[in-house]
This record gives sequence, structure tokens and C-alpha cells, in this order.
Amino acid sequence: MPLTDLSTTISRTSLADEVYETLVEAIVNGQLESGSLLSSVELSRQLQVSRTPVTEALQRLTFDGLVEQVNNRQARVTQLSLEEIEHIYEMRALLEGAAAERAANNLSSEQIALLIKEAKQLKARRKEVNWHEQAIEFDLRFHQILADAAGNKRLRDDILRYRRLVRCFCRMTGNENNLLSALEEHHEILKALQEGKPATARKTMVSHIKQRLAAVRVQFYPD
Repeated sequence: MPLTDLSTTISRTSLADEVYETLVEAIVNGQLESGSLLSSVELSRQLQVSRTPVTEALQRLTFDGLVEQVNNRQARVTQLSLEEIEHIYEMRALLEGAAAERAANNLSSEQIALLIKEAKQLKARRKEVNWHEQAIEFDLRFHQILADAAGNKRLRDDILRYRRLVRCFCRMTGNENNLLSALEEHHEILKALQEGKPATARKTMVSHIKQRLAAVRVQFYPD
């Protein structure tokens, strides 16, 4: 699949990091579709870099589960079955539930109040043209803040790895009803954090992730 609009000059210190982020975005936004074959030669040509950073980026994507190796070591964008998707969300529930519980003891009242304020303002702006993008951006930042607040780098890194796997679903199920539901679920999590209830924060986070999985099932696996 041609990536002509990705042929920008890479200028960061780590070419592999830049190539990695570019490919993640292409996978998430559907430019590189599920099952697409990935040629390191072609990608290096289109991204105007050598094959080495492309190879390194593909190795990281394979570790993340966004890319898989098929016959004769050909790379392709992972095709996820419903069972695999359910396993990913199960891991998210375990990891992010733990992070929310820890965040209840680590986030300041000011940080929590700011997130609550942003969530309320976002809900009030839902008639704006770019509201969907704002809602998705808030969702990404909300989960990032809680992952950071867990105070455990390995836990945070694993959370971010699994969230990368489902970013495409966040966008594809991002209709107004789903986004509003997710925002209400965020509010419940924030309420538990504000009240200093770690166990409730874990429970509401797990419930939130299960409901997001249900939205994916309804849209992509209705039977």
C-alpha cells in the first residue's frame, strides 16, 4: 500500500524512533491496513531513510504485536481475531486497574480537579465540529496520566504497549455515543480518585475497559 504522504524528511536524533512512530500512526489511522505486507526496502525508500532504522522499527512493532512475521520472515500488519482482541482488553483491565488503584494514592487533588474540569468542559463542547478529535485526545491523555501516576515504569510501559494495540479501535468506534459513554466512565474513575478510594478506582477502571471492549464487539463482531 503506497505511503506517499509519509515521505517527510526524518530529522530526530533516533531515526528508528521516528520511523516507529510514523508506522504506528499509519497502522492506527488505517493507512496501513490489517494484513498489509511490509517491505523494509519499500518503507526505507518512502521514508527516505536507510533500512537499518526501518528494521529496528519493525522489530519493535513485532514486540508490540502490531506487526507479525509470516512465511519466509515477511512482515505484515497483524490481523487480530476476536479472541486476541479480548485477551488484549483483559490485559488492559489488569494493568490499568492496578494503575488506577495506585494513582489514587499518588495523584494530587489539584491534578484530579483539573482532569474533572477538563472532562466537564469537553462534555459541554460536544457540538463543536472537531469534538470527536478532542474527546479521543482527552482519552489518550487521561489514560497516560494515570499510567504515569502509578509510579511504576514497567507497569506504565506495558500499559502503553497494550494501548497502542487498541488505538485503532478507539478511533474506529469513536462515534458520539461511544465517546460520551467513555467520558461518563472517565468521570466515575475520577470521582473515585477524588474521594481517595483506590479499590473503587480499580473497579471503575476495569468496568470502563470492559465496556469499551463491548463497543468493539458490537461494531466489528455483531454476531
